[in-house]
Amino acid sequence: MFEFIYSSRKLKGLQNVISHSYKNKQPIVPLFWTEHCVECSAPACYATCPRFRKRADGDCIRLVDGFAPIKTEDGIGAECEFRTWAKIESQLKTRPLSGNAYARLYQAVTTLGYLFRHLAMSMPFKPIRKFIDDGWFSYRQKLINLMMERKEPACALTLRGVVQNHDHPSTFLVDIKSFSALLYRKAIEIPMGKVEFSVNIPPYEGNDKKELYFINLHPVNAEEHVKLAFRSLELLPTDITMGKKVKCVVWDLDNTIWNGTLIEGNVTLNERLKDLIVDLDQRGIVNSIASKNDPEEAERKLKAFGIDDYFVFKKINWNPKSANIANTIKQMNISPDTVVFVDDNPFERNEVSLHIPDVTSIDPSEMEDFARCDRFNAVVTDDSKKRRQTYKMLETMHKEEELWTGNIDDFLRSCNIKAIISAPKEEEIRRCYELLQRTNQLNSSGRRLSIDKVREILQDNRYESFVLKSSDKFGDYGTVGFLIINKNGERPTVTDFVISCRVANKKIEPTLINYLANRYGGELLFNYKRTLRNGPMHAIIEELAMQPYASSDTYETYLCKHDASYPDIVDLRER
Repeated sequence: MFEFIYSSRKLKGLQNVISHSYKNKQPIVPLFWTEHCVECSAPACYATCPRFRKRADGDCIRLVDGFAPIKTEDGIGAECEFRTWAKIESQLKTRPLSGNAYARLYQAVTTLGYLFRHLAMSMPFKPIRKFIDDGWFSYRQKLINLMMERKEPACALTLRGVVQNHDHPSTFLVDIKSFSALLYRKAIEIPMGKVEFSVNIPPYEGNDKKELYFINLHPVNAEEHVKLAFRSLELLPTDITMGKKVKCVVWDLDNTIWNGTLIEGNVTLNERLKDLIVDLDQRGIVNSIASKNDPEEAERKLKAFGIDDYFVFKKINWNPKSANIANTIKQMNISPDTVVFVDDNPFERNEVSLHIPDVTSIDPSEMEDFARCDRFNAVVTDDSKKRRQTYKMLETMHKEEELWTGNIDDFLRSCNIKAIISAPKEEEIRRCYELLQRTNQLNSSGRRLSIDKVREILQDNRYESFVLKSSDKFGDYGTVGFLIINKNGERPTVTDFVISCRVANKKIEPTLINYLANRYGGELLFNYKRTLRNGPMHAIIEELAMQPYASSDTYETYLCKHDASYPDIVDLRER
């Protein structure tokens, strides 16, 4: 819900638009977004702050013309222009309302807001106007709370937004605060044009019923002036069956993989979960462990059950499980929202959700049903079936790197990294498609091309495509990359480049682009579309010192010139 009452822009039939937007929709947790200031100490600051501009109720204008209502294909949205130090904020609750109840509440708050604003404006005396404005400010949240008191219990939540950026690429922060502390913060990259984002909210509300929690959204650069259109900005109960494809499942041991507690005596293997672990492994979904146990005893038991080889990056110690899982995510170079944590203990699941809310935490009794959802449906190729072995090679490499005392480039040279590029064969097309679907961080365009589109491009003489294979002294990683070059323009242009996170940070990506720049006459254009996750791809642009060449609503295009002095760390050849 947005506070529209301070905007001069009006939307005809606003109440009907609200009703149709949420009628029969899934449950929504009411947020009432209002304008605030990141440095606010109102009203004391009004007399001294040079940025103070008086609003109709006497408060400060933080958004130019407030929240302006707009009708979108997503329902009812709001256009807002952030002044310096502006933020939008709402009190945070965790109890959802049905779509119909939410629509009624939205209509009531909006109607009463306009009513009290007009009533205040009609009063001749400033103290009376202030009394009416303060009264509405005080009771609007009470009205929302009243609607929620007898509703569903608190639940896990996801903030989902659809934003149209009108000005320039920007980074926003989602903060959760109490009166006394900043509890959570996450950065969101908002490129030009339309972008969707989702942020999993840690389970704060309910820990202390007397404590008030707030959620706010603001530019990371408080001095920035940016104009956005929020086509939607809603807090929804988290649906764990929706989201990114699962890449790794992290398992607890006691009363999860096995029945019983190891330090208390004999344990028996949970055969159903063992079968699930084997099945996930065959689908290319990697299994790991985060368990509070004696590592030597636990390893012996895993070997006795014949399942020790199914896990990579095992963390068996007495550290907090959130810390162990965070370390595993870093070592595997994957996103937290592609990880599932399975543990029988609600305390441990809550501890992980609090510190890494993007990780899906689930009870083992629910895991078999959960594993049937679409998040576990992945393209299965020969490479994906060998994914566990390649991660074991990566694990060995990390252990050796930890012991290395010299220069990182020298360490990489010692790994004897080899890369081969070649035109894709028919049997490799499914792997190219899989890389396009699974890759987030190292994906230059963010496009999810269909397998038919991939075949069409491969048969089009205007394009030239390459698959990338890699190996080092630890083993063969198979096909790890796919790249498309459009030869038909002013200069050859990389339109799509995806590479597996398993070979990230080995200098393979910049070496390949630098090689291709030389192959195509010394210069190559590189299309890049900034997404919420592909910052590591932009790091390649910076490492090769590419220069901005052109931009559009879709892509930023960079010019890459061959650098003959680039370090010869990777032995790259064309076949």
